[in-house]
Amino acid sequence: MLIQLQHISRWTPLALCSLLLASLLVACGGTTGGSTSTTSPTSTASSSPTTSTSGSMTMLAGNGFMLSFPPGLQLSRSGSNLVILTDSTGTIKMTIATVLDPNGAISADTLVNTAIQAQKVRLKNIQTESVPPTVMVGGASWNQQSVSGMQRLNAANVAFQSVALANVHPGNTPTSKSYTIVYSAPKSMFSQTNTTYFQPILQSFKFLT
Repeated sequence: MLIQLQHISRWTPLALCSLLLASLLVACGGTTGGSTSTTSPTSTASSSPTTSTSGSMTMLAGNGFMLSFPPGLQLSRSGSNLVILTDSTGTIKMTIATVLDPNGAISADTLVNTAIQAQKVRLKNIQTESVPPTVMVGGASWNQQSVSGMQRLNAANVAFQSVALANVHPGNTPTSKSYTIVYSAPKSMFSQTNTTYFQPILQSFKFLT
């Protein structure tokens, strides 16, 4: 483990950001039709997310975090560094990316900028949406940005809004991890979707360390 951490600590912030950007681009891809491709949750890696049901909510334990998501969303992809929650059509989506970030080499500001850049790649006629620059999630302050733009969906151009959050936890330690949450939905139903799905998930989020 020490050897692994020493190796990772030599990564440059650019390399870590490239890994995060690649993960988010993969997570954002494929929403061009009425459905989204899914993969079964990975069960071989010990750090892969696990789920259990409590009442109407499904609890998910991921890489350094725990959250609950409501009915209507499903775990469409999981792994040690990336979790994707979607609705049955794939148009409502939340991704949670986790990357080992020793001593906070990548700042939360850089993380959220990288996440927003990934959203801009898939959108056209991009506009910046007004949101508070920080938000409390899991007892910590996360950097926040939001954009909207047009995306091709079912042979039509549809306006989508995306929100990106980023945090480094615990800060400035050899075992620090960067956490990036991105959620998006058609703009015409974003407010309702935010209330029904996204905010309950964020309110349930807890760090495991």
